[in-house]
Amino acid sequence: MKIRIFNEKFKYTVLAVLLLISIKSVKSQSEPAWMMEGWRSEQYPTSVYITGFAQDGKNNKETIAEATERVKNIARANLSEGIIASVQSVSDSYSQSVLEGDKETVKETFKSEIQVSTNLEINGIRVESFVKDNIVYGFAYANKYEIIGYYKSNLNMQIQQIEGFINTALELEKNNEKNKAKAEFEKALPLFDQVKTAQGILSALDKNATDDDLKMKKTMELYNEVIQAKARLAQGIFVYINSNELIFGEETTALENHLKAILAENGCSFTEDEITADWKIDIIASSREYNYSNNVYFSYVDAEVKLFKAPSDKHVYQNEFTQKGAHSKSYRFAAKNAYDEISKPISEKILTWINN
Repeated sequence: MKIRIFNEKFKYTVLAVLLLISIKSVKSQSEPAWMMEGWRSEQYPTSVYITGFAQDGKNNKETIAEATERVKNIARANLSEGIIASVQSVSDSYSQSVLEGDKETVKETFKSEIQVSTNLEINGIRVESFVKDNIVYGFAYANKYEIIGYYKSNLNMQIQQIEGFINTALELEKNNEKNKAKAEFEKALPLFDQVKTAQGILSALDKNATDDDLKMKKTMELYNEVIQAKARLAQGIFVYINSNELIFGEETTALENHLKAILAENGCSFTEDEITADWKIDIIASSREYNYSNNVYFSYVDAEVKLFKAPSDKHVYQNEFTQKGAHSKSYRFAAKNAYDEISKPISEKILTWINN
């Protein structure tokens, strides 16, 4: 009898212990350890990790999933807060670098206005979440040294890419391929945003990083070089036109004027100094009577066009154009109309070469 009673008590004791263990296990599973500040501080020391913690109740108008994503974003933003300030500081340094330039137009036009998002994406951040009684908890964390290694590698790669675009652009500009040079400089600009982000993150996480480590001087010199080049190339392609045009023996500039108007709409500027020109155009044009029919005069304009690429004066294009014009008043008015019309096909051919 005593043995039976003992067995019963032992059985209940075992069940009670198992129940306590089960309850503790469930509680442990339902409440992750990172919810305790002391545990976070111990397991994720600031010497190695950056962290962010957030908690908030679910709003009536959002689902649990939406609330969870919102709180996770808050935790991520809390982690990034100090880093964002460093990235903005780097951006301000670039702006100041431009402000120290010599040209007022560069200062005003290209002063950097960089907005750093509070949702700064930092490679290596992990975020966990937990929901209890409609309260959402979020914990973001990342290993500093993993992030530092990643962005150091990226920084070197991005600077090499920028240098590649600049070298290609300068070579194109040297050969008076201004449109192509401008396109290469444009390719470099977005990379500077990535460089600034990398430098800001590294300066925030690695307190021992020097300006040399961050390549600040080098990248700001490259940045200024691109900005100055954009200002220089924004002046357009300079064209020198030498035109000899006649309307039945009288000199005119009808074709030259119409040609300039069309080229100007396509980013060209004009110079009277051959030395400063990127392209040179030679035009010889004259008019001739054709016939008079049904009270309408018809005239032709014949034009020979040559295009040279400066400064080498390489002869790249030559062609002859003929255009018929009509007018009810006279052959002269018909010839003027022909001059107006012939400028269109000539400008199309010239722009094909300039924009190539």
